Amino acid sequence: MEIDPLEPETRLDEVIGGRYRLMSYVAKGSAVSIADAWDTIDERAVLVRLIRRRVMTTPGFVSSFRTAMSSAALVSHPNLVAVFDWGVHERSDGAPSTAYVVTERLEGGSLRDIFDRGRRLSYSQALQVGLDLCHGLAEAHRQGHIHGEVTPSKIVFGADGRARLVDLGLAAPLQAAMWSTSGGPDNNMVLYTAPEVAEGQPATARTDVYGLGLVLVEALTGNVPFSTDSAAATLRARVGRILPVTADLGPLGRVLEQAARPEVDQRASAVELGMEFVNVARRLPRPEPLPLVLSIDPGAATAPPQEPEEAVEPEPTPQTDPSPDGAPPHSVGLPQPVDEMPSEPSSGEPILAAHDGFSDAGFEAYQGVVSPEEPVTRRPRWVSPVVAVVVVAVGVLGARAFLTTPVHEVPVLTGIAEAEAANIVTPFEWEVTVVSERSDVQPVVGAVIRTSPAAGDELREGGAFTIVISEGPVLRELPEVIALPGADALDILDSAGFQPFTENVYNEVIEVGEVISWEVPDDPAIVAGDLVEPGTLVRLVISVGPAPREVPNIVGLVVGVARAQLVGTEIRLVEIEEVYDEESEAGLVLSQSPQPGEFVERGGAIEVSVSLGPDLIAFPSVPSELTFEEAQKLLSDAGFTVELTLGAADGTVDEITIEGEEPSAGDEFPNGTQVDVVAT
Repeated sequence: MEIDPLEPETRLDEVIGGRYRLMSYVAKGSAVSIADAWDTIDERAVLVRLIRRRVMTTPGFVSSFRTAMSSAALVSHPNLVAVFDWGVHERSDGAPSTAYVVTERLEGGSLRDIFDRGRRLSYSQALQVGLDLCHGLAEAHRQGHIHGEVTPSKIVFGADGRARLVDLGLAAPLQAAMWSTSGGPDNNMVLYTAPEVAEGQPATARTDVYGLGLVLVEALTGNVPFSTDSAAATLRARVGRILPVTADLGPLGRVLEQAARPEVDQRASAVELGMEFVNVARRLPRPEPLPLVLSIDPGAATAPPQEPEEAVEPEPTPQTDPSPDGAPPHSVGLPQPVDEMPSEPSSGEPILAAHDGFSDAGFEAYQGVVSPEEPVTRRPRWVSPVVAVVVVAVGVLGARAFLTTPVHEVPVLTGIAEAEAANIVTPFEWEVTVVSERSDVQPVVGAVIRTSPAAGDELREGGAFTIVISEGPVLRELPEVIALPGADALDILDSAGFQPFTENVYNEVIEVGEVISWEVPDDPAIVAGDLVEPGTLVRLVISVGPAPREVPNIVGLVVGVARAQLVGTEIRLVEIEEVYDEESEAGLVLSQSPQPGEFVERGGAIEVSVSLGPDLIAFPSVPSELTFEEAQKLLSDAGFTVELTLGAADGTVDEITIEGEEPSAGDEFPNGTQVDVVAT
């Protein structure tokens, strides 16, 4: 019968791959449904991951799934979930219905289950999980595999509390399918994505390390660094960003910063990260048991009832003892922790007590030096007493040697480089531990801040000696200075150790001199409250008030039209005079100041002179029998120019014309119009 985990009517008790009977669904996600199943051939409980239809129909998925699983399923390691089987379940017509992956069945839940219940991990617990994952990733990377999606939901636990990484080989084709859909990946899918993937580059082994770094930061703080409200913004936010090392990260801060560096070539590998974890583990107490969440009902998938069989005592053989978790006797890449932890650890014991594999041989394995595999045979019972006697003898000799161990005075190392300091103390044969922190006293990266014991103290050979190295100056919190006067903002940033500079811009709303906005040019994503190094450049954008307005040309326009043209420019029009103009109609703008193309401030004015039109005068009523002189005076007083064209000046006016026409009283003429007079 066809199996389709997307369809709600799909019945349980179906058989996948001819042998795996689905018993109950454990979880259903957007891409994968996980079912509790029973292997009818090997008679054991298993988990079956069923790929959902939206992924199966993605072009090329089935092919990439087969290619990836054919090699990844062969990788075996105690910190990788074991893959028992995989395949593509086909419909009756031969078309693929769903791909499936069969894995071991673990009851301890996932790291996401722990987070979802509001739990955080202690430093020791986070280190334990991180080291387990480094083991698994180192083996996967050694065999040429990249996981591609290291997230809290991919980190699962067995009843033994050991962390394992699930979906090696499956995560990469799933991610490719989800990223290729029209909607793209959702925000939850990209929370742990490395910057290089966000920029379209292919994933590498160190991409997995970046994801692990962010997972462990979330385990300690409850927050995922660089996360925002959308997938696109989350991806942009981490490009080029250095992980802020806060007090919440404690002794793991420097290690996690190396895991989450934005540049791939500067990021730690899984092996290098594991070595750093081992160094830190020496200073931490043994971890409390992890707060595991049972995600699978232990009785959900059980074998059919069988008649009990009589137990047969196996005969001892000289064959090699297998590892309790199925791993080979020697594992390449990282030192192996023991599988079981005491139920009541002492908080005072170092974490190394929980990891018996952190031996010198383990460190050699980190560096690629692996001893030849030798079979581990069973010891005769007489060996234990002999060993005990030898241990006592060695203890006595060791105590005697301690009493005669040479003592050296601690030299002054403050201010010198780490490598030089290491060379100086190497002859003293101390157990040197290097830690780092930020310091304003020694702001130079890599310089020695202090030592423990301090300079001048004495320390025996083999004693513990700690060198504290500077990671640079103490980070400063960027204050919020928006809306402050620019001078005050400059003083605040300068006194905090930053390097502020200003950029003046016009603004229609913000008062002159106030801060409109600010940014860190080297990292525009930084916001107020973020911690950055002193000396960081901060650009302040200062308001210089509204932008000046360009003056338009309004000469020749009617005053009302000119005013309408200035609406929206916030420029006023002021009439300073009205003048007669023989060539212009009344109401037209004759001149303006400032001139067109010049600028005025918002609210400024354009002064204009307005035409009154031509200067007209009325022709007066001229009585009859006036002498020329009397007529001349009357017309001159009215504004006319009088010209005697014929006759004597003392004669009587006989005819008055203007341009050959006899004017009537009240007719209007331009001021100064000539009047021709004939006298007799």
